[in-house]
Amino acid sequence: MKKLCFGIPTWNRGVKLERCIRAMVEQIRETGSAGEVGIFVSDNCSDDDTPVRLRNLMTQFPDILYVYRREQHSANGHDNFEEVFRRTPGEYIWIFGDDDILLPGALNTVLNILKQNKPALVHAGHGWFKPHSMGIYSGTVLSFANKMGYNQFIGWITSIILHREFAHRMISVPQWLTYKECAFPQTCGVLHVAAYQPAIVIDHALVEPMEPQTKEDMERWAKGNTAWLYVLLVDSLKMLFEAGSLKEKLKPGFFRYLNYYLWDRFTVNMIASHFSDSPWPEKGWDNILLMAEMVDDMDTAKRIRNSVNSARRLCDMRINLKTQVSAIEQVLAGLANETNKPVLPLASFTEMKK
Repeated sequence: MKKLCFGIPTWNRGVKLERCIRAMVEQIRETGSAGEVGIFVSDNCSDDDTPVRLRNLMTQFPDILYVYRREQHSANGHDNFEEVFRRTPGEYIWIFGDDDILLPGALNTVLNILKQNKPALVHAGHGWFKPHSMGIYSGTVLSFANKMGYNQFIGWITSIILHREFAHRMISVPQWLTYKECAFPQTCGVLHVAAYQPAIVIDHALVEPMEPQTKEDMERWAKGNTAWLYVLLVDSLKMLFEAGSLKEKLKPGFFRYLNYYLWDRFTVNMIASHFSDSPWPEKGWDNILLMAEMVDDMDTAKRIRNSVNSARRLCDMRINLKTQVSAIEQVLAGLANETNKPVLPLASFTEMKK
């Protein structure tokens, strides 16, 4: 078995996938690590030129590249991620987005870490999150999630290098089926099996997306209703407490993502949905309030409740006012129709003089 194997779930991104793989192969060759490092691709039944490109690449790199092709396309992309966790043949699985790129020197840095340590998880630094301290830090999975924000730490798949033992345990727990229903199921999966296990953060620029978010990315996210699936992740966090995988309340920083807290982002999204034709379900408010129950800071919890309850009340008032306005408009329309009916016969000027 290889020491490390990249695991790439893919679908209909042939050009980007090939670029991704060639960047990996280049560093495998540079480090002379073909005996230690492999690349595994799980193709979600692509119908573009992905299969052709993969066949050509396997011919060129038979000692490095392994490919599994699903017989039928799964609309739930999480199924393909699960195949990667299950089938990637490495002691450590570096799950990798097919539209992301390995930065120069990244593989050598990670291999040196794995040769000296045996963590459950390694976090590979995102090239866009600057500045980097250029440090390497040890802790537990949960301690880093509390400091960095769980989503920033283990949400972006390309930053995750997971020991196969925990990867296999993660997709085997009964709760995994529920975790798969929310955005970024691996976040709760990792916390379920490895919250208190050793982790390492490499705060170097090791990986990054090939390009800023594209129209295709936005369409995939919209089609998958990812913004709402984010909110459902709170249900999975509740299950982690119920299962005993999380033994204490979380730091407010756990819910940090970039420069905001997720409860604020969810509240904004709930409000925005009320200005659309399809307001999000009331469950969204309930899930944000659940986050207040999960944080260990009473002032933060109070602020969340006050903000959510105020926003919820105003959104309800708006719905009621819209209902009243709609009823008034219907009455006015009826009056207009009634008063617009002719009640007098048409008459000529001569007839009116009589």
